[in-house]
Amino acid sequence: MTMIIAHPELYAAAYPICPATQSANVSDETIESLKDLPIWFTHAKNDSTVAIATTTEPLVERLRAAGAEVHTSIFDDVHDTTGRFSNEDGTPYQYDGHWSWTYFDNNECYDENGVNLWQWMSVQTKADKVIASGSQKAYIIGDDWGPAVTKTVISLDKAIDADSVVAENFKVVEEKEATINWGTGEIGIATADRNVTAAYTSDAQGNKVTGSSKYITIEMYVSPSEGSPFIYNLKTGFNSWCTPYKLNVSLAKGATMSSGDEVVTDLNIKADIDVAGDGKICPQGEVFEMKAYTAKDGTTYSYADYTPAKDDKKNALVIWLHGAGEGGTDPYIDILGNEVTSLVSKEFQSLFEGAYVLAPQSPTMWMDDGTGAYQNGDKGSMYAESLFEMIDAYVKANDDIDPNRVIIGGCSNGGYMTMEMVLKHPTYFAAAFPICEAFQDQYITDDQINAIKDMPIWFTYAKNDGTVDPTLCVEPTVARLLAAGANNIHVSVFDDVHDTTGRFFNEDGTPYQYNGHWSWIYFDNNECYDENGVNAWQWLAKQIKTAAPVETPDQPTTPDQPANSVKTGDDVNFAGLGAIMMLTLAGIYVSRRKYN
Repeated sequence: MTMIIAHPELYAAAYPICPATQSANVSDETIESLKDLPIWFTHAKNDSTVAIATTTEPLVERLRAAGAEVHTSIFDDVHDTTGRFSNEDGTPYQYDGHWSWTYFDNNECYDENGVNLWQWMSVQTKADKVIASGSQKAYIIGDDWGPAVTKTVISLDKAIDADSVVAENFKVVEEKEATINWGTGEIGIATADRNVTAAYTSDAQGNKVTGSSKYITIEMYVSPSEGSPFIYNLKTGFNSWCTPYKLNVSLAKGATMSSGDEVVTDLNIKADIDVAGDGKICPQGEVFEMKAYTAKDGTTYSYADYTPAKDDKKNALVIWLHGAGEGGTDPYIDILGNEVTSLVSKEFQSLFEGAYVLAPQSPTMWMDDGTGAYQNGDKGSMYAESLFEMIDAYVKANDDIDPNRVIIGGCSNGGYMTMEMVLKHPTYFAAAFPICEAFQDQYITDDQINAIKDMPIWFTYAKNDGTVDPTLCVEPTVARLLAAGANNIHVSVFDDVHDTTGRFFNEDGTPYQYNGHWSWIYFDNNECYDENGVNAWQWLAKQIKTAAPVETPDQPTTPDQPANSVKTGDDVNFAGLGAIMMLTLAGIYVSRRKYN
């Protein structure tokens, strides 16, 4: 059973005798893969070593339900049939009930229709099958919720004719490591059918070609709940690549493909994909370089960086600090987990006329107090000194970076670290964009507020954030900055975090609801505006530490906000701060003057 489960395409038939394979351990997907293989089971009912009730019987039932050709020889017991041996009472000698192979060895196995097993075996053949074998790579993109496997690019040992490759011909079953109980954090293997949306011959990178090819690409539907190659471990608090990650690819029942004069009837595609290593194609990630930096205190940061095309001027540096789940030593986790890939998009880069992007990865989490525990600003991050050292070293090592245009931001844990960086280095950065930041305002002194009140800062958060309480962090901090006379503070505040692409919906037809903490989705999609219609990406691109003020563009040059866009800016609620709200309404809340 183990061999045919692993390689069903290799065999013409199988004849398991008293098999010890428990039906409960055989997935429906495996049953589906075996349905075209003729199988003959032999077992005795009184087998006390391998219970027929948990092995042969349910396996036969499931295989027949799937449409498989299954024959059985089921015996009440195993006894001598030669007439040579008898019990004391004269009945045939009883062998151990597990020894049902005795009947096979004596050619005494028949099915219910009188078909003989040996004769049946002699005519089994798979000579009419033509198998295309190969391996595959997962095509991965960064999406709003994180990474998604949108395609599998399959390399075959035969060139397949383009007109024979259609979506309806393929079945794809995803099998991967996953959190299977969010209440307990239990991790196991989850399987799910993937919805095939397109299929075509391609090149090795998954680009469609018009002629025959040894590569075929299968596109699959993805959503916030399907297609991710990441697993979030509730016990560790980190995202990681699924190990294993498998795509079981097969031809649909009755489907074929043509390869010149041959008709391909079966596929033998290696299911295991090393998504953490060289088993992925990720064009968005491939524009980054993956490097490491070791600080003076011995802390080593893995990081991803992007270098813009050479031009005749110095360029801005945009720093992204990730959330808690993206710590570790693999920068791909960082850039895909929070869709940092948006910072190298054509739209973002064109606004900056080319910008460097630096995405350092915390070995643990940015809010680590040095013991592995969280703190909220009361103790400070163990990484504060070494991270700034790394940033400054990166700027100094790149002559093309304009030191007056170093912009820092990030989400959640990274929003916290953004605040710690600007509080400790208030004159270093040109601007900051903390998102759902977790630095509790009670730990920010009045002197620190005064030190950063002239820094351009754009805050983003959602009111229904259940992870970081805005009333303890961003809201009182913004209020104190305004009260201190800050004139370049912008805020995008949302009621919730929901899909704005029109792709995903709740059961009642309303836009799909993401976790309220995930307000970085709006920033990544360039949907952050303040109450005056100023766009966050545009605004960031204008920030520079100069002696002369930089005016805010009167009209955003990005696409107009749709009529149903989320409310931002003017909807902040600072309970008990009526006087500050009056200042806000008077126009101090968002000034059109930039950092002087």
